[in-house]
Amino acid sequence: WVTAGVTILMTIWWVSEAIPIYATGLVPLILFPLLDLFELKIVAASYAHPLVLLFLGGFIIASAMEDSGLHKRIALKILSFSGTSPSKIIAGFMITTALLSMWVSNTASTIMMLPIATSVIAFFSTQKKIDNKSFAIPLLLSIAYSASIGGTATLIGTPTNIMLASILSDTYNFQISFIDWFMIGLPVVIILLPIVWFFLNKIIFNVSSKKSDALENTLKKIKREIGIATAKEKIVAFVFFMTATLWIFRKTLNENLGLTLNDTSIGILGALLLFIFPADSNNRACSWKTANQIPWGVLFLVGGGIALSKAIKSSGLAEWIGLFSSYLYGLNIYLLILIAVALIILLTELNSNTATVATFSPILIIFAIGLEVNPLIFVIPTTIAASCAFMLPIATPPNAVVFGS
Repeated sequence: WVTAGVTILMTIWWVSEAIPIYATGLVPLILFPLLDLFELKIVAASYAHPLVLLFLGGFIIASAMEDSGLHKRIALKILSFSGTSPSKIIAGFMITTALLSMWVSNTASTIMMLPIATSVIAFFSTQKKIDNKSFAIPLLLSIAYSASIGGTATLIGTPTNIMLASILSDTYNFQISFIDWFMIGLPVVIILLPIVWFFLNKIIFNVSSKKSDALENTLKKIKREIGIATAKEKIVAFVFFMTATLWIFRKTLNENLGLTLNDTSIGILGALLLFIFPADSNNRACSWKTANQIPWGVLFLVGGGIALSKAIKSSGLAEWIGLFSSYLYGLNIYLLILIAVALIILLTELNSNTATVATFSPILIIFAIGLEVNPLIFVIPTTIAASCAFMLPIATPPNAVVFGS
């Protein structure tokens, strides 16, 4: 009951944002030792979980990409292949944002793409060829939505994925590797992006598919202004692609070369190399000032979620909740998954995505065990659903960024 009390307190604070959601993540450090649930060092270990450190490495690499301007070069490269009709431009922005969002936080990828999008919108408005409702609004919405969708593809793409992997690893000793998640997440992105593009371009808005030669010239002009890649960009690009390659082929390398690489050490190695490699005679590829701009609060939020999940299981609360699954025997399992997904989608419109996963994943795991089905068929769809926060401007930071613009 004490654990239930702490869970309810944290859930209310997460939902209402009575205090910052990241600060709520620190509650277990105070209350669990005080209420004699765990020793402090056991609680503190949740905040230095290997997957929290993996996220830290990913954040530092993303900060270096932003600081070097590599993200703009990648964006323009993809846009130059997408064509210059408004509908194709939207497709180009969606693919670019989703690809960035696989490696960079959803918020960062939205902020990266927004200046490029606004310059394209400004160009169209000066040409007086197109109005806001048939281009500007669908373009901005497409960036917010594809940032959320792209984040589902990789383990480091969004905190919700790391949160679930951490709960499964720490509480149930079940490991989800980078490539395991990628094999599930990438097909989801490939299916969802065209659906959202069609919905925005053909159903909600009537976006033109006529080519614009003038815009092609504008993109060429932006490319000329950026110029050739700097040494810093090249080093960050090398480290980024090396890290991604090691994540993808980690299992193969371990089996064939007898190594013991893990996703966390690869992420931290990538971050460390950026501090080591020189960009010029005075600067490294990444400075501590750049690294210090990462969203540290997310790490506290994930750590708090792991600690809470551990308490729910070890205190017996999970078992007690699991007893209620007997009332669901006989119901179609796919119907139950659909109900769980719908519930998470509704909650994530008002609550932090990560906090929603932190609160409900341990409960869903216990329900699934009570129903004698694999918990993964519940928690993977609901974790992906937590990223599908499209309905309200406050639902997720990308929506808020775009709404504010």
